[in-house]
Amino acid sequence: MTREFISAKYDADTLTVDYAGDDGTHLLRTGGTIAWRFNNPGNIRPTPKGKKLIMGAIGIGKTKGNASFLIFKSYAEGRLQKKQLLRRAYNDRTIYTMLTGIPDPDMPGTLMKGYAPAMDNNDPLAYANDISKHTGLPITTRLSDISDAKMEEVLDAMEKCEGFHGKQKTRLEQEIPTTLLTISDGAMPKPNLPAQIKIGDKTYEKKTDSSGQLPRIAHTQPGKKVEIHFPDLSGAWKKQFEFVMDGVSSAHLLLHDLVSYEAPTAPKKPPTSVANPARKPFDHVVARKETLGILAGRFHTTVAEIMQDNPAIKDAAKIYIGQVIGIYGPPSGRMKTAAPRTAPKPKPAQGTAAKTHAVPPPTAGADLTRSKEGTGQPLAIVPADQKTAPWMPVAIEEAKKWAGKDESIITVTGNFHKRVGLGGNMNTTPWCASFANYCLMTAGAPYEKSASSQFATWSKKFKKIDKPVYGAIMVMRNYFQETGKAHGTGHVTFVYGKTTQGDIAGLGGNQSDRLKLSPYKLGEVSARFKLNGKVLEQKFHAFYIPVTYEEYAKSQPEPDIVNIADVNKNFLNIANSASSTNEKTQ
Repeated sequence: MTREFISAKYDADTLTVDYAGDDGTHLLRTGGTIAWRFNNPGNIRPTPKGKKLIMGAIGIGKTKGNASFLIFKSYAEGRLQKKQLLRRAYNDRTIYTMLTGIPDPDMPGTLMKGYAPAMDNNDPLAYANDISKHTGLPITTRLSDISDAKMEEVLDAMEKCEGFHGKQKTRLEQEIPTTLLTISDGAMPKPNLPAQIKIGDKTYEKKTDSSGQLPRIAHTQPGKKVEIHFPDLSGAWKKQFEFVMDGVSSAHLLLHDLVSYEAPTAPKKPPTSVANPARKPFDHVVARKETLGILAGRFHTTVAEIMQDNPAIKDAAKIYIGQVIGIYGPPSGRMKTAAPRTAPKPKPAQGTAAKTHAVPPPTAGADLTRSKEGTGQPLAIVPADQKTAPWMPVAIEEAKKWAGKDESIITVTGNFHKRVGLGGNMNTTPWCASFANYCLMTAGAPYEKSASSQFATWSKKFKKIDKPVYGAIMVMRNYFQETGKAHGTGHVTFVYGKTTQGDIAGLGGNQSDRLKLSPYKLGEVSARFKLNGKVLEQKFHAFYIPVTYEEYAKSQPEPDIVNIADVNKNFLNIANSASSTNEKTQ
């Protein structure tokens, strides 16, 4: 089977692997041998301590005997990883010593473990003779002397010995389509939202996860109607969506806005002796076209006061998109990420899965008694709840924090793989996707626990858009120069702006091994490099946004023109800001 999957779980009791496809369809694979069930013809185990995944592995299956094996995304990937393991770990050994082991020079009298040693209840001599019989190679042949084409015959023989083709009559596969529902307020996901899923006469009560998603609904009863209910403000369940189970997987975004807010204001009172009541500070993220003069006028302060509270601003005429500045006081640090909002005085609102709009609550600490004119009348306009790409302040803060340091330094205390729950270090494992997912996760936006630069292309948590907007996910893809075929790798970065040449200014990780702003071309090759002797070309693939951000993104203009060198040096504090012409990652 050549189809690739994105995740897998194993049930040892039923001997079933549940493979999830990028279209939402699940494949249940039961019976056969472990090698077949797991797409693991080499019976490769995870290391260390049964927890670490290697390239191409999408899960770990633990048997009833407490043995752990890797589950690969496809049979082809499992076979490739076995071949690479043989070349990497055993290439200097003979066919026989590859299997049985060799004396350990550091521990006399002991063996360095082989691929199938006798201590693991194997018969390495019989195993080696089977390989020799199939390939015609003596068991004393070194793997380094075996060509890649001949190695395929070795793999065929090993698959037979490992039992990959055994128990064929017990093999069963069943595809099950699913429906995925994501709930959003138009810009951000709605986490922990109660829902009822009614399938026939059965009702299941669930909650959305941190990405605003309900558990996938498997189409186990074709033709059966499914109803989705949410509570209104009175607590009564209201049906808001329904579908019929069919043979096609689908994903839907529901716009849910059952809560309306009104800004709490104090009753009108005559002026007191305090002419200028204290104003509580809050953070503001600079948006496109904003200047200090505009902000001073909007918030009834002065440019001088803003600059005094924000010593990082050296030039009143120069502030940067995404910069966090303090209003009425110094900035508090990281821009607060999205959190569930509560309404002081809720009004009944109608509908879900409809494009309704609510007045956002006031920013924490906002002055609610000062009028626009400062006369003590109630303030009915509160500072805006900024929804523009809330993951970008996180990305900017990280870039400023590391200030141009390369991955060998960042990985020691700031390893982005580990920060999203993955293994590996940044020196050996490309980290552009882990950085992007860390920023999304920290901002409370949908993300994937993945180090694949192509995660947005297969995840149902993201949607492809036609034009770039600030904060969009820009996916680059690698192609073989000789054939034009996609290699399956690439690069991912966030759209920060555009250059005067029309390139995208992308803020991302693993860009010349750093966090910084770099240019990426839209209509031609951005980078060329060699991988395993083959020339790859990196080209623009597409722009994506979280599905929960779709409604808000529709109102956003194309990115502003920016000077990459200026932003790197004077905003992100990156001294080593020169842009490479070959900033490729995988």
